[in-house]
This record gives sequence, C-alpha cells and structure tokens, in this order.
Amino acid sequence: MKYRIEAETKHRIRIRISIRKLTEEQAKILKYAFSRAPGVTSVTIYKPTAGCAITYTGDRLEIIRRLNAFNFENVQMMVMAEKKDEENARISADEMKKRKLDPELKHKLRMRILGETIADTILPLPVQLAYHAYQMVTLKEM
Repeated sequence: MKYRIEAETKHRIRIRISIRKLTEEQAKILKYAFSRAPGVTSVTIYKPTAGCAITYTGDRLEIIRRLNAFNFENVQMMVMAEKKDEENARISADEMKKRKLDPELKHKLRMRILGETIADTILPLPVQLAYHAYQMVTLKEM
C-alpha cells in the first residue's frame, strides 16, 4: 500500500493513503486489520481524506512494517474467513463500549428522530395515532 506519513508523535502516527477517498468497505478493512495488530491501542479512520491515525504502544518500526505489508485484497479475504467463524460469538460489554456508530448512520438516526419529533409536535392527535399505527402494521425499519 502506498501512503505518506502526515504527522507523527510518540506512540501515534497519522498517514494518508495515496487514493482520493476511502470507501466504506476499505475503511472497515483498514480499521479491522490494524486494530487487531499487537500493540495497537486505537485506530481512527478519516474516509473523506483517505487518512488513518494509529495509536500504539511498542515499536514504531513494527507499525511501519505492517503499513508497508498491508494490502486491501488479502485482508478482505481474512476478514471474510474470520466473520464466518465469529458469526455466533457473543460480544463483550467492553467491546461494545469500544465500538462507535458510523457518522453516516448517526446522521440518519438524528434526521429520523427530528422528523418524528416534528411530526408528533405539529400533527393533530388523531393523525399522529393513525401514522404510528401504520408504522406498527407495516413494521418499517429505519
């Protein structure tokens, strides 16, 4: 993978990958691959700028070696294989705390909540009841 080191401090390195923008799939693969590396404490992905910040404990050269050896295609196959093995595995409370919502999903949720709030505030009560009954009957998802 071609990349450029944008900034570096002790135990943190920020890189920019030499592509225009990271896709959702590429971002997930990159985060997955480096968050599983030994010594890495956190990985932050910047999709619009194709950037990545890696916070680590240990040797800087090990992180650089992993960056040089990283390939999206190979990691994708590894992720698919591990997902098949982990489909029925439970997630611990600590793992759930570490996971964060995707910014796009957060935006969709906020817009949905805002729309529901406005509808419940403006619409008269009989129309609100009919609307919510319709939602329950059709079981629409977000």
